[in-house]
Amino acid sequence: MRFYNRLTSSPLKRIAKLFKTNLKTIIEELIEGITLEKLINNLLEHEQRRRSAINMIASENRTSALVRLMMASDLAHRYSDELYGGTTNIRRIIQICESVLQELFQAEYVLITPLSGNMAVLAAVLGLTKPEATIAKVFGEDGGYPLDLKAFNRNGFKLAFNQRIRTIDMDLSGPALLANPPAMIMFGQSAFTHPHPIKEMKALLEAQSLKIPIVYDGSHVLGLIAGKEFQDPLREGADILLGSTHKTFFGPQGGLLVSNNRNVFKKIERFGGFTQGSHILVDNLHLHRVAGLTVAALELLEFGKSYAAQVVKNSKVLANELHYKGISVKGSEVGFTNSHQILLEYPQQIAFKIKNKLESLGVFTDMLLRFGTAEITRLGMRESEMKQIADIIADSIQDNRQYEKLMNEVKELSANFQTIHYCFDLSGVASLKALIQSYFPF
Repeated sequence: MRFYNRLTSSPLKRIAKLFKTNLKTIIEELIEGITLEKLINNLLEHEQRRRSAINMIASENRTSALVRLMMASDLAHRYSDELYGGTTNIRRIIQICESVLQELFQAEYVLITPLSGNMAVLAAVLGLTKPEATIAKVFGEDGGYPLDLKAFNRNGFKLAFNQRIRTIDMDLSGPALLANPPAMIMFGQSAFTHPHPIKEMKALLEAQSLKIPIVYDGSHVLGLIAGKEFQDPLREGADILLGSTHKTFFGPQGGLLVSNNRNVFKKIERFGGFTQGSHILVDNLHLHRVAGLTVAALELLEFGKSYAAQVVKNSKVLANELHYKGISVKGSEVGFTNSHQILLEYPQQIAFKIKNKLESLGVFTDMLLRFGTAEITRLGMRESEMKQIADIIADSIQDNRQYEKLMNEVKELSANFQTIHYCFDLSGVASLKALIQSYFPF
């Protein structure tokens, strides 16, 4: 209101009379201009900061130029149903996406409608269990995904987690499950360094003739699974593999779900799918995301094995180097990690200070001190860079080097790795049509 009064008492009044323009319109246009300028400036500052930093947030990655092109296409403001005119090509794109994912994960059934990994999880919970049912999962205090089951009138059963070996303890979890069988078993974590015992769980259930659906939340490791590097949930006994598509799977933000069990899949599809006249969790599947997801899946088909293998190599080198330098890293008895994540072990207050100091240097992680190697691997970093990054992290935590020197080293390292790898080559391509023809002749 003060701003408005200041404007109305200014020469703007005389300008309004001179041009016979409504004063309210002038003020609104002025405010809109200021707001737009602030918006653009913040976006440009964000872009610049990201280009000059090393992003090690385990739940993020970077998409290729072709994925970004899909995200900025006309699909961003369209629907897909045959109810609407002009949707023929859109439905073909959806079919292409599903077929590519079927090949990538060797799965018969694919659901691409979930707008996030969380929505895919929720579709599984609602589709496979009833109110008051019990779901067995890794709890949040052990690095499990912190889904609030009580909000959906479901109960959680805590799977015993062995911090020493960084996975579920079947010797403790098995007997408890048999004593009180849950309606669903969910594998997966947010702090995910080692595979889960799917085969052992499946064998236990079959020995007791228990038909409990096994859901594997691969949100963090989906790209590693696609690259045949972490574990193979569907072949090991999981009925459902689901997850986010923007972590180790380097697509746009979103979710997917794949399966080879028709009965289980159909129960979930009812909630998470998109059927004309029956929308429960999803109404519009965001078609630009679907096109981007298709490109990312094609990239993983082509380059996924080498990408996933390098991600894990980088993680192992980084973890070992940090441990050697005296940094407390979880999982020392099992090689620290088999995924994209390295987990440091510090009290919460100290962890918060470490995260903030590293952020000020230009090294991004989270308050859990999960260090992810997915994005920096996609930018072409390898084992030698992991040793350099370990030096930066250790020297920052231990105050071994001057702040300015560390900051300059981060900027220099980042500046040398700005090109996205493990994607289709766009150099020398004059148009999108030429690009597509060069890879997929028609």
